[in-house]
Amino acid sequence: MKNYLKFSTNDILKLSDGDFTAYFKLIQKDLQKKLDSGKNIDELLDEEDPFEALEPILPEEIYPIVVLAMINNIQTENVMLAILEGFHKAKKKQFK
Repeated sequence: MKNYLKFSTNDILKLSDGDFTAYFKLIQKDLQKKLDSGKNIDELLDEEDPFEALEPILPEEIYPIVVLAMINNIQTENVMLAILEGFHKAKKKQFK
């Protein structure tokens, strides 16, 4: 897998479910590391947008779940299934 922080929206759409889940968890881990270092989410968003590549593809109802899950380090099965469902919708829409 190439540098996950550099994935474009098109790169994300080409991922398998397993790779997308790994991508999500890596982004989440990176974000948590930065938050644990003492930065707050506002400071991080001023420097970078970890959600930038996901925002254009995820359905409106799933995007807030992704943001909250990443910020709060949530990886429960139900949350991950909802995020994967949104990912599937995005892929279907893109590859119609």
